[in-house]
Formats: sequence, structure tokens, C-alpha cells
Amino acid sequence: MNTNHAALAIAKHLAAKRIAIAGIEIRTPDGREWRIIPIAAGHGRFADGHWGKQAGAPGGFRLFEIDPQTDAPQEHDAVNYDTWDMDELMDYLDAVGQPKPGRTNPKTST
Repeated sequence: MNTNHAALAIAKHLAAKRIAIAGIEIRTPDGREWRIIPIAAGHGRFADGHWGKQAGAPGGFRLFEIDPQTDAPQEHDAVNYDTWDMDELMDYLDAVGQPKPGRTNPKTST
């Protein structure tokens, strides 16, 4: 079983136990690692930078690239709003996560 199938299987089991998944970690084909954090509708970023309940906020996802040297997350802000919607997030990861021409990355797996 590859890692994607295993992750989906455990997600189904957790959901059946009513255990929420707070986020996921992914690796793009270029070998970079990311964390995707779902944000519920009605939560958003305030002017001072903190997150919390905010009427009318659309919800979506936050995206963090993980620095391999320090394991520190660096947020990649969405183009519109405070959060990414699913389509924009997938388009962004597809665009930035491809291997550079002439380079291979042995860390990439299915």
C-alpha cells in the first residue's frame, strides 16, 4: 500500500471515531514538504495577525512550507482572502511543486 492510500485509510478510521484531523503534511514532487491546515468558515486573520472567530470569513486552508534545516514553517499566503480555497491551493502546489528541469529528488514517493 502506498503512502497516499495508507493516509486515506487512517483518515477514514479516524473520522469513524469522530477524531478530527487538524492538518496534513505533504511532499510535492520536487521534494519540498508542506503542512496544510483547514480553517472553518467563520474564522479568519485579524489586522494584528492573530486568528479567531470572524463573521463572514469564508474558511479554507492555510499553507506552510517546512524549512528542512530547522523544521520551521513558513506561511505561503493566499492570493485572495486569508485562506486558500481548494482549487487555488491545488493549482499553486502543482505550479510550485514540480521538479526543476535536469534535477531528480530521491525523497519523492507515491
